[in-house]
Amino acid sequence: MGRFLICLMLAQTCFANAATDWSALERFQRMISRDEFYALLSRVYCPSGAITNFLAYGTNSVAVYSTPAKTNPSLFVLQFAPQARPLLQHRLSFHRIALDPGHIGGEWARMEERFFVRGKDRPIQEAVLNLTVARLLKIRLEAVGATVFLTKDNLEPVTDKRPADFHAQAEREVRVPEAFDTYPALEREADVADAVRKRTETLFYRNSEIAARARLLNENIKPDLTLCLHFNAVEWDECQNLVDDNRLVVFVHGNYLASELKEDETKLRLFTKILEHSHSDELAAADAIATALATAMKLPPVNYGPRGGAVRVNENHYVFARNLAANRLINGPVVYLEPYYMNNRVVYQRLQLGDYEGTQEIGGESYRSIFREYADAVAAGLSKFISR
Repeated sequence: MGRFLICLMLAQTCFANAATDWSALERFQRMISRDEFYALLSRVYCPSGAITNFLAYGTNSVAVYSTPAKTNPSLFVLQFAPQARPLLQHRLSFHRIALDPGHIGGEWARMEERFFVRGKDRPIQEAVLNLTVARLLKIRLEAVGATVFLTKDNLEPVTDKRPADFHAQAEREVRVPEAFDTYPALEREADVADAVRKRTETLFYRNSEIAARARLLNENIKPDLTLCLHFNAVEWDECQNLVDDNRLVVFVHGNYLASELKEDETKLRLFTKILEHSHSDELAAADAIATALATAMKLPPVNYGPRGGAVRVNENHYVFARNLAANRLINGPVVYLEPYYMNNRVVYQRLQLGDYEGTQEIGGESYRSIFREYADAVAAGLSKFISR
């Protein structure tokens, strides 16, 4: 890949070109104490301390700046509560639950790189798996009185944009390494064209699609809790051999990295997430669901190293804080689920069986439908969280 690798200027957020409107945070003035703000910032949202390069604390306030130089006017000044205040009360109810089945699928699955097939086996599309779980989970949650919304219930994009709509933007954002100057002109032209194509696709299925779902949730559905449903996978070897490893991870929002904080829109979302006071409910829901998933699936947790982009935020070994586009852009508590490695030997065979009632045998062991196991475990954990 090295010779043909094109360096792309990846947008840090789905709204990188949007004007940042910090005035929306004025309603949070004097609603959080300095100690609580600092605790959330240092423990959950930016444990590395990278955000402090853009902050200037006053006697009872903090100003956020666009650059570490802090020479331009501040983007926003937050006034702290004059004295320590108790945390805001938990939401009175969690009756409105949104399920966000990850990815688009269908004709878009190969573009999303969420598609694989081995020989003459049934192809695996992650979007299909996620939507199957979402439909089952919706039935289970509605049976116990919840009002459940799906961000999508088909294999079509939520966004009304398509890759061609981003061609001009992709051409602006593609950066060609100087090494390409030594390439023959035709070869250079071909590689740049391919890089532009890849960038238009990324802007469509990742940036535009996730942003459209966030708008749907924030402006129309307005749920009490959002669950992002996914399956995970481990990196393939060169021969795409199935693996023995199989793990579980659950994400809450947090752990903004230094590279991400260069964008003012990202700083705005960090402040919004802190000030909306969603973390305590988000963490409690994640803790309950992760515990139920681990009990049902009997999977070990994912091990993240110091550069893994995720950090532990409580004693639950399955729950990590990570700054993902979905849990950053969606308002309120968001729990992001990634159980199972799709390319694990047993998981792969369970996926090949599809959804079914009862059990089926794999290698001498009896297994329930993997989709029902997933949906039942989430429903059990969520019920325990809601009834706390």
